[in-house]
Amino acid sequence: MSIKDDIARVEQHIREIEQRLEHQLEVIAQAEQSGLPTERARAFLVVLKQTLGLSRDHLARLLSDEMEEGNSGTGGVR
Repeated sequence: MSIKDDIARVEQHIREIEQRLEHQLEVIAQAEQSGLPTERARAFLVVLKQTLGLSRDHLARLLSDEMEEGNSGTGGVR
């Protein structure tokens, strides 16, 4: 798998997490309106936010690696 493939995969993963995060916020809002407990839903929201942060960090590292690979063909000049 090329680095471009890895980047595309992680970008897709980030989009999916963002969608899940939005859905989870809706779940929490509906539970609150219905007077239902939200502790577990909020705990899952924290996990989603942490996962999103880690995925964004991973993407940043991949993009940095891609830049370094591109620059390595120029004799190391950055």
